Amino acid sequence: MGGASSTPPKPPLSENSKFIAEEVKQHAVVIYTKDGCGYCVKAKNELYEDGIHYTEKNLNTVAKVIPNPQDYINGLMDLTRQRTVPQIFICGKFVGGYTELNALRPNLSKILETCSVDNGETLRREYASKI
Repeated sequence: MGGASSTPPKPPLSENSKFIAEEVKQHAVVIYTKDGCGYCVKAKNELYEDGIHYTEKNLNTVAKVIPNPQDYINGLMDLTRQRTVPQIFICGKFVGGYTELNALRPNLSKILETCSVDNGETLRREYASKI
């Protein structure tokens, strides 16, 4: 009866979602893309311009090399609750798509420094090489 609202618990993650959740923890920035996606290209270009290395997971390519590609894609959608690409993870956390990445852009290097295994040293070297 009180003033607190309750939210239903999140459903348990599927095995595919768990796999993807572990996969994105292996790299500072992971971007899931598809061929012909203009916003995917824009996101990758901005990361490149900022000297930020990213790991791309092209879902068209994934579909050609894994046994059950739809299960993989469903796992991604279950994890993010998004059906569109790009889907971008930073420091193992889903941040959204191109619009969210663009909003984070001014602070992205600081965000990456805080989660980088080597305290941002790799990222600093990348910036130094661009100067």
